Amino acid sequence: MKIGDVAKRTGASVRSIRHYEKVGLIRATREENGYRDFDEAAVLLVRRIGRMIRLGFTTEEIATFLNCIVDDPATVTACPKVAAAHRLKLTAIERQMADLETRRQKLLITLKAASGRDDTSVPETLAHAEASPIALAHPVQPSARRLFRRSS
Repeated sequence: MKIGDVAKRTGASVRSIRHYEKVGLIRATREENGYRDFDEAAVLLVRRIGRMIRLGFTTEEIATFLNCIVDDPATVTACPKVAAAHRLKLTAIERQMADLETRRQKLLITLKAASGRDDTSVPETLAHAEASPIALAHPVQPSARRLFRRSS
């Protein structure tokens, strides 16, 4: 099957498929004219690679555990490499989320201070944002307001 056919069946770009081959994630044979020829298994493999990339894995990371997920999707969780990679990725995402929430809270404090309003007259959008589950789980200390005092 030609690279364009693989792209159509998987939703991956031709460029991505070429990259996957270049870094050794997939293999193709070459026809006499130099065109790549992929077997049917390449379609499933490209889909799996795409799923891992959407989860945030790099092709280098995928290469370390791809052999665990090629043969049987039912055994993915049984492969220690896959489980370990997923745990590490989840930890990194949770760290990013906490960092974003901290930055969000600082922006809310800045906006409140800039509006000159006290806590009881927070605009509805800010009040709604502060009631989010993430904000409730990670409250910001009021002492941070000192940093944003208005000059008279």
